[in-house]
Amino acid sequence: MNELRAIINNFSTRENCIIGICDADLLPYYPERFTPFVSRNPAKRTDPTANLPGASSIIVVGIPSKIIPSPPMPEGAGIISAYGIADDYHIIVKALLKKLAAELQQHTQCKHKILVDSPNLDERALAVKAGLGFFGRNGLVISPEYGSRFCIGLLLMDIPLENWGHKAGQQRSTSAVCPPNCRKCIDACPNGALLEKGGLNAAGCISYLTQKDNLTPEEAVKIGSHLYGCDICQNVCPFNQPQPTIWASPEAWLSMTDEDFIGTYGHTAMLWRGPALLRRNAEIVIVNCGKQKTP
Repeated sequence: MNELRAIINNFSTRENCIIGICDADLLPYYPERFTPFVSRNPAKRTDPTANLPGASSIIVVGIPSKIIPSPPMPEGAGIISAYGIADDYHIIVKALLKKLAAELQQHTQCKHKILVDSPNLDERALAVKAGLGFFGRNGLVISPEYGSRFCIGLLLMDIPLENWGHKAGQQRSTSAVCPPNCRKCIDACPNGALLEKGGLNAAGCISYLTQKDNLTPEEAVKIGSHLYGCDICQNVCPFNQPQPTIWASPEAWLSMTDEDFIGTYGHTAMLWRGPALLRRNAEIVIVNCGKQKTP
């Protein structure tokens, strides 16, 4: 056990990530935390053994998001979420977890399964359980090191490991919580998607709407000038470092072929819904920006 812990400690230091370990017991069932893209199957959502039979422990890794530079946003441009334009975190986190699993397999034989942004297990709840941080009022996990600007990965294992959370081998405090009167994210959301008592009203969430297949005219208005995703609730959070607004020209998007999109954004997670949906968003942003200019 001490040998495995030393391996994980060294890995955390070397790879500049935060790591926590928790058991694979059943998670509480919180339907209000569901987003439209996650499983509605309670067993898959709450039971790690439904995802890996015999699962006994879970290593939860947090990888910091890079702050992406961007020039000032011109009038008429459309906003892109920082995670949408960055290198695809699914690939990065999976590669890191495969590396960690390979190192552990040299010292213990076990079954394992890697999950990154899976629709099944509640990775945010597991990150909190493993001591990586606490739930913010925007529904995201906030860590002392990275705020909410980090990506989560899960390594399910069928061997028991001691529960602990750390960075670079140091015991971490998990007592932090949102300031009791802070509601910056709730007040900043233009569509009231963040509920007072926690949870998300997806019908008002810009990030969800920019990825939804079919939008009503009312929903189209709600995305405002956002081409893809939304960082408003993260940008106003006092635990986060500032991130410049990432933008693109919606007119340029309308002129791009599928091949152009792949060539320009193929390294990102943004294309998972396809270029046609992104062009649809560009058309909406042009209309919305035109309405904003109308006296």
